[in-house]
Amino acid sequence: MKRINFIFIMTTAIFLTGCYSVFNGGTGGVIVDAESSASPKRGIANVDIYAYTSRSTRDSDFKAWKEGTVFAPSNTYYGHTSTDNNGNFTISKIVWKEGKPDFGKDADFTTIYLLYFHENYGLTKDQTVITSDSTSDTVYAELTAIKKTTSLNINIYDAATANQASENVLVTVSVPQTTDTLTDAAPRIYEQAISGNGVINISYPRWKNAADKEAGTENTPEITISYFQSADQITWKACANNPAADDYSFLADNFTIKKIVKNTAYTISLFGKATRISVPTVNGTYGDTTAAASDGQVIRMKAKALDGTFSIDCGETTTTAQVLGNSGNQTHGNFSGLGTGFYIIDNSYTGRFTTITVQFYAENGSVIGGPKELRSDTRNYSFKFSQL
Repeated sequence: MKRINFIFIMTTAIFLTGCYSVFNGGTGGVIVDAESSASPKRGIANVDIYAYTSRSTRDSDFKAWKEGTVFAPSNTYYGHTSTDNNGNFTISKIVWKEGKPDFGKDADFTTIYLLYFHENYGLTKDQTVITSDSTSDTVYAELTAIKKTTSLNINIYDAATANQASENVLVTVSVPQTTDTLTDAAPRIYEQAISGNGVINISYPRWKNAADKEAGTENTPEITISYFQSADQITWKACANNPAADDYSFLADNFTIKKIVKNTAYTISLFGKATRISVPTVNGTYGDTTAAASDGQVIRMKAKALDGTFSIDCGETTTTAQVLGNSGNQTHGNFSGLGTGFYIIDNSYTGRFTTITVQFYAENGSVIGGPKELRSDTRNYSFKFSQL
């Protein structure tokens, strides 16, 4: 008797589970920005589309999501895709089973429960009906942004020239993500290497609270900026830009700059200047320009170090004769090229330019003339030393 009951139960179970029909179909469509003024409205790229065959599972995932976090569906979600650059998407195959198909075993339709997620638009519920053995564009959804995007137009200038800097500079922007309800949200950090000019797109909560949203009062966060030369050897640093006080002093290593952004585009000017200063090129004559004895003399140039000594080598050269035009006449004791290719390090000058103090020496180490002041913004100097 027990064996007969077991066979009966198993037969019944097989019969019951075997009465389902399995179907598949697909859906697609377009997701657009509800506030777009374009016609048709602008599609939203990179929206994650999640498709469920169970309303309760979809709703459970929706309720589990916390505003300000990335949506992570449960393991029971069925289909997933993302929109393209124009907001279009397709999920080509969704499978479901039905005990009583609407059109018998040959065809059926069912409701698919959807979630749309985008960092700037949050999580949105939707649903659509699909038909077996077909994929049609049945979805059109308009999403309203919950985050605001601002384009920061970053211009990096060299304080010495007032032109855009040629150095590769790493710009870091910290953007607060807190609201009145998300008080512990961590700031979002944006980093980008910029040479001269670049754009950093930042996003942040659009409203601080429900009352601001109702009133249309959008968030105006205070962002924090820092920037440093992106190189193994630092030759350029951030500096102040205060022409009225002639203050272009270097900023401290832990400096930050605060800016309040209010618009969808915001221009920011950042300044810096060289710490490695190229020595100007020095030419001239040494000795009696009419005497051949002035030729072949070695002349050296050294710059003053921080300790006050002239110990920074700036090159040496030998004096020569030069022909004057087509006359055949010569001048003697000519020298050129001192300082070319040499540099000093100065991390303390406060103006746009610095002054390099140099001294000249003969081959035997004796001093030639007195110290000379070379401004870093003047590329060439010429001096005449009359006595050997």
